[in-house]
Amino acid sequence: MLISYNGVLTHADDKLFNASSRIYKYGDGFFESIKIINKKPQLFDLHYDRILRASKLFHLPLNEKWSKNYLEEHLTWLCMKNGWVNARCRIIFYRDCDGFYMPERDKTSFIIEMSESTPNYPFNDIGFKLGAYGQILKASNFVSFFKPLSAIQYVLAGIYARDNKFDSVILFNEFGNVAETFNANIFMIQGDDVITPPLSEYCLDGVMRQHIINSLKNLGCSIIEMPISIEDLKNAEEVFLCNATRGIIWIENFEDSYYSYTKTFQIHQDIFGGVNR
Repeated sequence: MLISYNGVLTHADDKLFNASSRIYKYGDGFFESIKIINKKPQLFDLHYDRILRASKLFHLPLNEKWSKNYLEEHLTWLCMKNGWVNARCRIIFYRDCDGFYMPERDKTSFIIEMSESTPNYPFNDIGFKLGAYGQILKASNFVSFFKPLSAIQYVLAGIYARDNKFDSVILFNEFGNVAETFNANIFMIQGDDVITPPLSEYCLDGVMRQHIINSLKNLGCSIIEMPISIEDLKNAEEVFLCNATRGIIWIENFEDSYYSYTKTFQIHQDIFGGVNR
């Protein structure tokens, strides 16, 4: 597999770092996960907007060369160099300098890695089983909106899901409300309303989350951003997750609650149309 290191093509098994790298020592950076369909990065306007915001807040200035068009074209180029049409992509931006907790300077580098993927956003025929993970709460600060490299909270939640045979698990914020899951934003459906936690609940400011909100508003649907409690979730008619690489994921059950998929499937069809975008 070929990857890109600051725009230079190299093999994935080539050595890029040494033991003093801030990626290894501090997880000093952030990343974006992007789906590529027919060699075109999906929702890249939203991804690049989040890259810019994270770059500013994490004090990781982007090289002036790394414009939206440059990165978008670079993703397409790398996909083609790997011989793929559809791919799942990860861009890592990290602080490339010496220093301890206080870095000597703020120089940014990036790495792009890919793996071959599906040509669309398939709807899962078998509903996911959802659990709850409450050992670590999501912090009430701006880091919660982005994807920092120091993702131990999500890793531990993923281990908990694996060991307890859940497909995904809920993460809670410091108010005790539902924030998201370890790998996706969360929505529930009650009557004609589609409900999701607002950013004030410190969920991930997900690209697919925003795309779904925008699409539903354009379709004239009732979309409500409000805090969600565990009881709210248990009493919902339907529940679904979303992320940038999977699209919409239907949840079949959470604890003793079982959910239909009819409205979720219709939303999936309305947004993705069941065909390549």
